[in-house]
Amino acid sequence: MAAAEVREVGEVRIVDTRDESLKGAMMVVGFPTHGLVGSVAASYLVHSLDMTPIAYMASEEFPPTVIMEEGVVSAPIRFYASKLVCGVEGSCDQLVVVLSDIQPPVHMLYRLGRVLLDWAERKGVKFVLAVEGQPIESDVEGDARVVAMANRAAAPLLEKYEFQAANGVVTGLAGGLLLGAIQRVTPVLCLVAQAHKDYPDARAAAKVIETINPLVPLLVLDTKPLREKARQIELEVRQTLQQTRKSVTRMREAEPEGPGEMYR
Repeated sequence: MAAAEVREVGEVRIVDTRDESLKGAMMVVGFPTHGLVGSVAASYLVHSLDMTPIAYMASEEFPPTVIMEEGVVSAPIRFYASKLVCGVEGSCDQLVVVLSDIQPPVHMLYRLGRVLLDWAERKGVKFVLAVEGQPIESDVEGDARVVAMANRAAAPLLEKYEFQAANGVVTGLAGGLLLGAIQRVTPVLCLVAQAHKDYPDARAAAKVIETINPLVPLLVLDTKPLREKARQIELEVRQTLQQTRKSVTRMREAEPEGPGEMYR
């Protein structure tokens, strides 16, 4: 395993824990927003493709929070990579996923997006895709509506893959990414899915993954298990986010006397 390398931009840094080429990979960014669509989609990709941790993001401005899996701690914003899959014609597909279990402060989002794009360009990532949720008041019959918006470098992809182009405003991390990507040559696309505003929407996340699939045809992105386990996944993601928010609130209200609340 390679030694950790710290690349710093302002007070946000990305720490590489594995040194491997990501040239030509597509990077999917999933942060907790409306319906937790990005978080659910990113988490499902990581687990279904058995992806390997390769880096994490850190900042003194982030909430002092760690994620525990079977007693082992991880950073709340983590980077994963899938195996490189190549076809008979020499084409290859690889996914990099950025998964966040925290909501960074709003004033950091533009800077955070810039750091992500700088890192992706240094690693040779060919395409960046962010996933967002658009809140709706009630359940929607059938699949969620997914629309796309892109920087100029990614605009040809809208027609090529028959994405439904969006009109309007996108905020949050996806807005920060697109704003920072206006003049970049790296294609940056944002997929926005209708999602329930009050709970995690795994069905919307499944529709997003199915929309992504044509971009990486050599990788098997099977959403059937996600749709079948939607209720369970929604509950698990909701509990994790609630525990994170509760811990942060308690730390703001009083100095802790010992370790914070454990979860999972």
